Amino acid sequence: MDGVWKGDILCQLRLRKVREQIPYETIYNHINNLIETNIDLVNQNQNLESNNAALKQEKIQLEAALQVRAGAFHAADSINVQELQQKLIGLQEELTEMHRRKGENAQQVIDLTAAVKILEKEISEKQIRIENLEAQIMVLKQDMKAAESQISELESTNQLLKDEYQALQLALNSAELSLSSVKSENDLLITQLMALKAKDAERMNLENDMFMQHKHRTMQQELAEAASEARDIGDVGNDIHNPSLPSLAGFEMPTKSIAKFECHEGEVNCVQWDYFGKYLCTAGSDRKIKVWEVDQFRTDCRATLVGSNAAVVGVDFDQNSTMVLGSCNDFATRVWTIDDCRLRHTLTGHSGKVMSAKFFSDATRIVSGSHDRTLKLWDLRGKSCISTKFAGSSCNDVVTNDSSVISGHFDKKVRFWDVRTSSNEPSNELCFGGKVTSLDLTRDRTMLAVCARDDKISIIDLRSMSVARSLQADGFHVGCDWSRVAFSVDGQYIASGSMDGSVYVWNVLTGELEHTLNGHSVSVYAVSWHPGGLYLASVDKQKSCIIWSS
Repeated sequence: MDGVWKGDILCQLRLRKVREQIPYETIYNHINNLIETNIDLVNQNQNLESNNAALKQEKIQLEAALQVRAGAFHAADSINVQELQQKLIGLQEELTEMHRRKGENAQQVIDLTAAVKILEKEISEKQIRIENLEAQIMVLKQDMKAAESQISELESTNQLLKDEYQALQLALNSAELSLSSVKSENDLLITQLMALKAKDAERMNLENDMFMQHKHRTMQQELAEAASEARDIGDVGNDIHNPSLPSLAGFEMPTKSIAKFECHEGEVNCVQWDYFGKYLCTAGSDRKIKVWEVDQFRTDCRATLVGSNAAVVGVDFDQNSTMVLGSCNDFATRVWTIDDCRLRHTLTGHSGKVMSAKFFSDATRIVSGSHDRTLKLWDLRGKSCISTKFAGSSCNDVVTNDSSVISGHFDKKVRFWDVRTSSNEPSNELCFGGKVTSLDLTRDRTMLAVCARDDKISIIDLRSMSVARSLQADGFHVGCDWSRVAFSVDGQYIASGSMDGSVYVWNVLTGELEHTLNGHSVSVYAVSWHPGGLYLASVDKQKSCIIWSS
């Protein structure tokens, strides 16, 4: 490549020499010839002038001699005088010719001088052009050097890229070999996993069968006692009891801790079982939601859901246990799918912390409550807000029914909303003795538990919209504004964490404290009952989760 561009530049220089130097050489030669001719003519002119002066002097001398000799030799030399006169006439004519030639030479000198000036002007212009072209040549030479260095760098870079490509190709071949081995290993692991899942399913079925057999036996043994207790309960108790719920006789009270583990890197704000009891979900101030598989044999973290930019203070499952809903302090509500642990929806629109969010039964709509004193209804199919309810006070918790939403607020009120209408006014309100921190519904949606900062849990009969029970105990203190309570699956017990690190369990029918579970050393923020009644989960301020069982 070096020979190509050098030959190209040499050819261009030769063409420029032919185009510019040779014509100027002809002009220079012509000018030199003109200058030499001018010098010869000036010399001839000077010679002619000197000859003319000599002839004039000779003429004067001859005239004087003739005048002297005119008288003496007039007759004898008449012939000579004529000859001299003729010679004088010839000399005069020659002098006239010399003068004419002198004028022509002078005019020619003037013309040549003008031509020389024009040529000098052209030469100066050509010289300027030559200087400009030389400057351009210098610039082009610098550009050429820069191009040469750039070409050299590109060649080295190209070589480096070739080397990297070869290395990457080798790495790719190695990765493909590793991938094939990993695929085969993955197929083997999947086969082993399927076998383990089958064993796990068999174990779970066996455990459920044992639980149902035990429940049936205890039901038969305590049926008479349960009937007598039901007759002894007062009128309020009769209002609370619902025969559509499972019997109290088949329920086993959690009394001991079977597992305690650190589930987050900071405060654990909430805990929730899914509807089938397969997964336990926790969320905390480390901005993560963790999904656990828990039984009496193991506690395994199945997935960690990330994507929140602030603490997560509330979680909920849809009824198919395929999605997890998170309430986040970065003003957003997020939805993850459990199977692939992917963030599916981020719903933004609140201007304050989202303290609680719940699915409706169809799992296509959710409701969220926020510190910005509003409730928002969202359609997951369109990923949009379909309604905003202005509550007038910060919302700490919400629960849903098919056609209604119940919200608990900072101003000590519980508000009831009919989502079938576009009205921004609640259909009903109830006032309590402190800020409402938590709400929970029984599975038949007839009883509502309201936890407030006055350290009381009120049981509301939604059929009469009245307070059926008020639960409290010595030492029980609500630990925070998002402290969560939970009904048991049969609706006959309710559990709540306390600031002293204990978990209190009340009998809803009698209103008496049934049991106190001690295992936490700091404030307990939330509890959740297993849907099969097997376990009770509780989380505290210092990273811990405890699973309680009988």
